Amino acid sequence: MKKKRKVFSAMALSVGLLAGSGLGAVHVEATANVQAKIQESKQSMGNLTAPSESKASDIVKAAVKGQIDSKLSNSQKNNESYVDYRVVEEATDYNGQDLVKLQQTYKGYDVFGKVLVSQLDQGVIKNALGDVAKNLNGKKGLKEKQKISKKEAASYVSDTYGSDVELLTDTTVEKVVYVNDKDKASFGWKVDFSVAAPTFAEGFVILDTKKGDTLLHAVKEMDRALSDETIQYAKGGNGGNGNGGGKPGSSATVVGPVTGSGVDKNGNSRTFTASEMSDGTYELVDYTRGQGILTYDAQYADLNREYRLYPGELLSSTSTTFSDVEGVSAHYLATSVYEYYLNEYNRNSFDNNGQQVKSVVHAWDSSSTNDPENWFNAASVNDGAMLIYGDPLAGAYDVAGHEFTHAITSSESDLVYSGEPGALNESISDIFGVAIEKNVNNGSFNWTIGEQSGEVFRSMSDPSSIQFSSTLVYPDDYNDYQNLSYDNGGVHFNSSIINKAAYLLAAGGSHNGVSVQGIGEEKVFDLFYYANVDLLTADSTFEDLRNAVETVAVDLYGSSSSEFQAVTAAFDATLIP
Repeated sequence: MKKKRKVFSAMALSVGLLAGSGLGAVHVEATANVQAKIQESKQSMGNLTAPSESKASDIVKAAVKGQIDSKLSNSQKNNESYVDYRVVEEATDYNGQDLVKLQQTYKGYDVFGKVLVSQLDQGVIKNALGDVAKNLNGKKGLKEKQKISKKEAASYVSDTYGSDVELLTDTTVEKVVYVNDKDKASFGWKVDFSVAAPTFAEGFVILDTKKGDTLLHAVKEMDRALSDETIQYAKGGNGGNGNGGGKPGSSATVVGPVTGSGVDKNGNSRTFTASEMSDGTYELVDYTRGQGILTYDAQYADLNREYRLYPGELLSSTSTTFSDVEGVSAHYLATSVYEYYLNEYNRNSFDNNGQQVKSVVHAWDSSSTNDPENWFNAASVNDGAMLIYGDPLAGAYDVAGHEFTHAITSSESDLVYSGEPGALNESISDIFGVAIEKNVNNGSFNWTIGEQSGEVFRSMSDPSSIQFSSTLVYPDDYNDYQNLSYDNGGVHFNSSIINKAAYLLAAGGSHNGVSVQGIGEEKVFDLFYYANVDLLTADSTFEDLRNAVETVAVDLYGSSSSEFQAVTAAFDATLIP
C-alpha cells in the first residue's frame, strides 16, 4: 500500500485551468551520508541543522532568520529588520517527514511567491526548496509613496472588462511585495477576480501601488485566437439553479442510491451510482462519495451571455437507464477520477475534504462557435466547483483527468497561471490525464491528449509533431521555451517540455544525446503527484520542479537508485536546469 499523506493543518496559498508497477510498500529513506548540497539557486540538501526537539516550524524559522547554525543556502536566509515568516502549512509529507512551508513577509505584507518548503526528520532539516527575497530594506521601490488606492486598484476589473461586467465572485484586493526577475521590488495591489461577461475570465493581477502599472498578469480567459489550436480553459464562480433537490419547481427528494446504467459517448456500457427520487424518477447524483458527484445538463446555455444559468438542471430519467451519452460519460468519468485519487493517494476529492463534484454537459460558448453542439472546449471552474464540457469533449478520458487535476493543483501547490508556473500547472494536468485514461480504460493508454474527442491536442511522446499555431509546433526541450505574448506567456505551449520529460522518465528513450532508462508510468505519476502536493509552491519554476521530483525520488528510492538516475537523465535530456 502506498504511503498516505496526512495533513495536520493546511492553508491555501493562492490560482488553475485549460487549453508499469506502483510503489507498493517500498519506501527507501534518504541516506544519511548524502552530503549537503549548498548552492545559490533554490535547494539545499543533507543534514542542514543540528538535531532539535523544538517544533518543526520553529526550527525552520530560526534557520531562515540565522538564529541557529544551518547549511541553508545564502539565498534561503534573511534576518534583516521588517522581514518575518508566516507558517502557511505544517504537515506530514509523503515519506513521513515533517513538512513546513513558510511565507516570507515584509512590514507585515506577503512577499509574493517567496515560500520556502522544508522537510525535517527527527528535528533535523533535511531539505529546503525555494528562496527568499534579499536586501528588501535597500530596495528603492519599497520606499516610494503609494499613489494608487485600494479602491482604485479594484476598479481594474471594470476598467478592463467594462462597466456592465458580471462578477462571479467578489473582487478582493490585498497589498503585497512583488520582486521581479531582475530583483526590482515594489509594493503592489493583488487584485483577485472572476468575471462571466462580457468575457469569461478569472485570476489575478498585481498592480504597482505608485503608478498602477501591471507587474504580473495571471488571468485566464476564453481566448478566441487560441480556440482553433488548443483547448482553452476558464474558470468562474458558483451560480445556476441546480441544487441537487430535483428539477426546478419539483418537491422531489432523494430516496437513496441505486445502480444506474447507460451507454457513454464512446459506445461503452457503463454502470454507476445514481439516485432514486421520491417522485419515481432517477437523477445522475451520487451521494455515496464525498459530498456528492452530480451531473447537470446546461442545455446549451451560452457561457458568454448566460453564465447565470449554469450548472443547469440535474440529468434525470424515468428509469435507472440513462440515455444522454454525454451525461453518462461525464458522470462515469467523474466517479472514476474521484476513485482513482482516493485509491491511489487516499485523496477525498479536489480539496481532500470531500468537495462536491459538479459535471456540466451540453455547454456552449458563442464566442468560439455558432454551433452549440460542437463547442470544442472544456473548463475547470472555480477550483473544481464545476467541470464544464462541450459535447465533443465529454467522453475524453484524459480531458476529465486533466480538468479534475487542475482543481487539485489549486488546492495544493496553487501554481500561478502564468509563465513557468502556469506551464507546470498544465503539464501536471496532462500527466494525470494519462493516468486517468489508463485507469478508466483497463490499463490501455497512450501519450496523447484528447484523442477520444476525435482530435489530438498534444503529444507527450513527440510534442513537435503537433502544431500549436500556424507558425509554431510544441517544443520538446527548454531551449525552445518561449515567453509568448498570449496564452498567459505560453502555459499550454511550454507545458510540452515537461510532458516530454515525463514521457522519457516513464517509457525511456534518447533525446538530445541523453539516454533515459524508463521506470514505468506508475512511478512517474507518484513522483509528480507528491511533488505537486508537498513541494511545489505558487511561483515554482521548471528548475523548482526538477528539484522537487529529484527530492521525491531520493526520499522514496535512495540517492543511488535507478529511479533517481532516470529522473536526472530525463530532465537533462529536456535541457531543464
